[in-house]
Amino acid sequence: MDIFSILLFFIYSLLILGILVFVSPLLSAFIMILIPVVFVFILPDEAAGFVSIIQFSYSGIQVFNLHILLIIWSAFIGVISYHKVLTWYLLRESAPVVKDAATAAAPSVADQPKTLIFKVKDFLQKLYKILKGEKIKLKS
Repeated sequence: MDIFSILLFFIYSLLILGILVFVSPLLSAFIMILIPVVFVFILPDEAAGFVSIIQFSYSGIQVFNLHILLIIWSAFIGVISYHKVLTWYLLRESAPVVKDAATAAAPSVADQPKTLIFKVKDFLQKLYKILKGEKIKLKS
């Protein structure tokens, strides 16, 4: 095993984990993908050589640095997506239940059919609120 590779992957993982915990999950996902891509564009021969280093072989199956990088990516992408879904779920707010039959039967302005432009604007406003961390109200 190449100690330099293990040390580099450890530092890379700590950097991504630190950004994930202390700054932003989306920024950590962006930097997680950006760092290897930048190295491929800046030093293509060295980057190709690094990802093709064989770390070990188990029963004839060779494990390269590329496989280790993909394992790190999949683990962190799973953590980031779980964080975003859990945050969205905890921040959503259910709509109040209408108990009066007369008000439930009368259609309101919000129940009227809306144009496509209004739906897109409404979606973008809700998306913006979710990304800011605010609660949104659901219609159901």
